[in-house]
Amino acid sequence: MSSHASSIVTPTLVSEANPVTPPAESDAGLQRQNADWWQTNPMIYDNFRGGLPMQSRTREWYEEIDRRFFDEVTSWFAQAPGERPFSALIPFERLKGKRVLEIGCGSGAHARLLAEAGCDLTCVDLTREGVEMTRERLRVYGLHADVRQMDAERLEFPDESFDFVWSWGVIHHTADTEAVVRQIARVLKPGGETRLMVYHRRSFFALWILAAGLASGRLFRQRFDDVLNHYADGALARFYTRRQFADLLRTRLDDVTTGVLGQKNELLPLPGNGGLAELKIRISRHIPTAVCDALLRRWGYFLWATARKPA
Repeated sequence: MSSHASSIVTPTLVSEANPVTPPAESDAGLQRQNADWWQTNPMIYDNFRGGLPMQSRTREWYEEIDRRFFDEVTSWFAQAPGERPFSALIPFERLKGKRVLEIGCGSGAHARLLAEAGCDLTCVDLTREGVEMTRERLRVYGLHADVRQMDAERLEFPDESFDFVWSWGVIHHTADTEAVVRQIARVLKPGGETRLMVYHRRSFFALWILAAGLASGRLFRQRFDDVLNHYADGALARFYTRRQFADLLRTRLDDVTTGVLGQKNELLPLPGNGGLAELKIRISRHIPTAVCDALLRRWGYFLWATARKPA
């Protein structure tokens, strides 16, 4: 996931000096809102297709979640044909026997991949729903991990417990992202690595939000950060530039690299759910991958980073 942003976005959107403003409400109040939102809206990729057409928490149900997630989100950029999903981003071959922590396990899609790699896996999630879905998924697939309900701002593990920490699209939804970074650095062993994804501020998606905010008048009544949060998922969602995210990680970690990736359907800003969303996905599949790759490695929605704890 890599690249720099462009002048296509307005100065308000791209200013490197514009920090990610912390919310005014207390962290405890925001975390309750976060937990309530994700408990009610678990990440099972049914929000725009009218639900999953099979009994919940069966093998077929989990496989449909994975099909929607991996096929629509990662299959064209995250691995070569025949390789495990996310193999370009997660160093599966180096994780066997290592102590690994996943922050925000959701429905357990990544937990399954990590457990299959043979690591000593621990998963945490802010919600009871996420913990239960992940535990049941692992049981269905005959895999094992230590899955706990826990706030990533206050990880209940000793210092230097893990060799690798993974989190995809989670830590920007918490009340205090800096606190999560401090916790990740604390629980990593010296020389340990983390790989994280947050939302990209200089993305096509942020540009579409800017247009929506102008059309609705919200941008004249609210800060742009609040408008971004209104149109994103979750009770709270922060967007970062590459520099902002790298600077945040460098407060505790070394060897920070960042990059950008996205989904093909980000290039088609068609509103609506259900059939219209399906149409957008189908059309996007016909856009040449080389074109998508060039555009989304610059203005994609996913800002990722790797960092290492000093040895």
